[in-house]
Amino acid sequence: ETGMAWFWSDARIKKWSKIEGLNYLKENAQDGIIFVGVHFLTLELGARIVGLHHPGVGVYRPNDNPVLDWLQIKGRLRSNKDMLNRKDLRGMLKALRKGETIWYAPDHDYGRKNAVFVPFFAVKEAATTTGSYYLLKSAPNCKVVPFAPLRNKDGSGYTVSISPPVDFSDLSDETAIAARMNKVVEKEILKGVEQYMWLHRRFKTRPTEDEPSLYP
Repeated sequence: ETGMAWFWSDARIKKWSKIEGLNYLKENAQDGIIFVGVHFLTLELGARIVGLHHPGVGVYRPNDNPVLDWLQIKGRLRSNKDMLNRKDLRGMLKALRKGETIWYAPDHDYGRKNAVFVPFFAVKEAATTTGSYYLLKSAPNCKVVPFAPLRNKDGSGYTVSISPPVDFSDLSDETAIAARMNKVVEKEILKGVEQYMWLHRRFKTRPTEDEPSLYP
């Protein structure tokens, strides 16, 4: 599906996909949108599908191999505007203030630095990025819009389901925002649990270094 996303023509992508809730992007575009992308196995294809209808800016980790990095950027820009290093907070804020939509994935374990430990599914203390707090604090008018790109169960292609904006305006601290963002992510994952990237060790970082790992 990554190959499909990077190399298929626009016409072929459109033939095998449909998108629901596109109005939530169109109606809020002027405020800037944090487009919450959950790490489904179809994440590359989902970004390509959405970009055909509403181009945005991707946030990613550069590949250590310069050739692979060039390849993934080229593939991801097939239907989107730009790519930003996930460490480039200034670039993300600039894009949001200009009314851009940025693809943002807060559902991975990025380590103990710049993280708080809040519930995620049955794990009461899961390392969760505080990046959401800094984005919302610095661009308070932007909207948080989650989405799920899923394979159709009948094998007929793919459907991207975009959810309504989630309100964070009543929260002001890192922990509360991270906890609510995890709830947002959980809701999207439950739309297609078997298609989520569980191979990623989401719970590898424990609150203290002497706590036993949750993985065998």
